[in-house]
Amino acid sequence: MAVRGRVVLEGIRIARNIATDPSGVVILWKAAMGGKAAGCMPAAPVPELLLAADLLPIALESPEDMSLLSGQVDAWVVGSVPDRFPIPDPVACRFALPRSKPSSVEEALDRLEALAEWACDVSGTPASEGSLWKSIRAYAARRSLLDALDDRCSRDPGFLAADERRAIVRAGNFLPPEAHSRILSFILGIDGEPPGIALEGEKGDPLIVLARRIAG
Repeated sequence: MAVRGRVVLEGIRIARNIATDPSGVVILWKAAMGGKAAGCMPAAPVPELLLAADLLPIALESPEDMSLLSGQVDAWVVGSVPDRFPIPDPVACRFALPRSKPSSVEEALDRLEALAEWACDVSGTPASEGSLWKSIRAYAARRSLLDALDDRCSRDPGFLAADERRAIVRAGNFLPPEAHSRILSFILGIDGEPPGIALEGEKGDPLIVLARRIAG
């Protein structure tokens, strides 16, 4: 194992604590932002839209994840076919997102507009154009940092143990992207904006940007 500095070890410790006991950070986010949490099974293909409407997207991997969240999930984005495990209340506020890939940008846009309307009904906050672009930027930055983590681990296999890498990635299931990016930046030693962010250009309708992505 490579020698790691104090900041790297602290980042790993924080990520591991979140991955094993996520309820606290979800409670803190809800208190600070006044938003709600949306459990996603499978992981939402467009978490940007949910976050822009003040819903924290939480990717749930197992029934144990639900027990760790101590009832903090307020709504659900689920697949249109039975999921691997049931949500606690089958009549809870939920949105069924088709698992099949949309056949066109128009079909993708229809899906996203329906999801945006549902998210606004749940949170009371519409996903504005400005909040959508902010969310798109935040998730793009996090994807860039996750790619950088993969690259570092490929170049230096001793940098992280397998369980450490798993905890770091898993912590992102429960965090807003900015918070996860800060942890990734600590571990990677990156100051400022991560390298290699490829944004589509902040002009036009951000929903169309997202629709093109999931239709492509």
